[in-house]
Amino acid sequence: MPTTTGMKGGGYYDANSKAQRAAMEPFLPWLEASIERLPAPSQGQDCYRFLDIGSSEGANAVFAIKRLIRALRRVSSLPIQVGFDDLPSNDFNRLFLNLFPQGRLELAAEEIYACAVAGTAFGRLVPAGSLQLATTFNAIGFLNEKPKADLPNFILPMAPGPHAPRRGVDVTDQDLIPFRTQAASDLKAFYTARAAELVSGGQLLVQVFGRRGELSTSHGIYDVLSDALLDAVEQGRLPQVVYEQLLFPIYFRSLEELLAPLQPGAEHEDCFEVLQAEAQEVVVPFNQQWELDGDVNAWARQYTGFMRAFTEAILAAALPENLPQAEILEWIYERIEQRLMATPERYPFHYISIGALMKRL
Repeated sequence: MPTTTGMKGGGYYDANSKAQRAAMEPFLPWLEASIERLPAPSQGQDCYRFLDIGSSEGANAVFAIKRLIRALRRVSSLPIQVGFDDLPSNDFNRLFLNLFPQGRLELAAEEIYACAVAGTAFGRLVPAGSLQLATTFNAIGFLNEKPKADLPNFILPMAPGPHAPRRGVDVTDQDLIPFRTQAASDLKAFYTARAAELVSGGQLLVQVFGRRGELSTSHGIYDVLSDALLDAVEQGRLPQVVYEQLLFPIYFRSLEELLAPLQPGAEHEDCFEVLQAEAQEVVVPFNQQWELDGDVNAWARQYTGFMRAFTEAILAAALPENLPQAEILEWIYERIEQRLMATPERYPFHYISIGALMKRL
């Protein structure tokens, strides 16, 4: 069963996901440059078929797919069917509004056909051998299942950031073993499903938040969220057990971990050829704006909105029903914003984006 119910809907994720777009943009030129080498549809397949996995409300997914369609249209006028996938609980109404903002398809070309697909990234989503192209952006870091393991001293199966130590907040290497194992299993399941769905010569572009060296995309975000939750516990707004049992089922891979199943001797070495792969720190719009104008209040507000878009659903599901959930959620995110304004040096955010373009063998 999926570990999360999706992003915050109603247009909130779209409005607060500029950083996610910045993280995916460096990798789109790879595919734009190679898309003309996609295998043409077979005689029994009358169109190209694309699938974007983890599309959320769709603003970023539609942005990416439009660019890829324009690139393919330089060499082919054949019809293209595009599927947009996410969990069944996703706000698909908002996705369709992004696809049809004025009642017409927003993909800027003739003979384009869009559809929605509901399902987990770690399983099969379309028939075997039916795709020329699959993409996924900022999605496969969410664990498909929660291991039977506890982390009572932190809210994330990653080490806390180095700038925000707090007594009692700790994750050991031993603690992380079940989560690393689950993340590795999820990745193998993802590659198995895509290998089945892609035709020979089809391409797969994978991009996801991750870590590089001492920097992890998890730093800052989950430190300030942890601090706000512990503040709520200390003030009697939340029982201690809520913090101890709360777990954000997210794993931040290194580039080496992303590619491990494709290495010689590994399970998927004969499935994909890696064409390009890189880990890089991307420019975060709200960080950049703060550097320009020095407005820490605006930075804190945008930082909070960004993190709320992908943390609220999990946090809300963890709150006991006998508590005033809406009131507590508002208090927590207000407290996060207050902490960011008061001590921004404790919660620096670095967006490490890892990506790989590969070809189905």
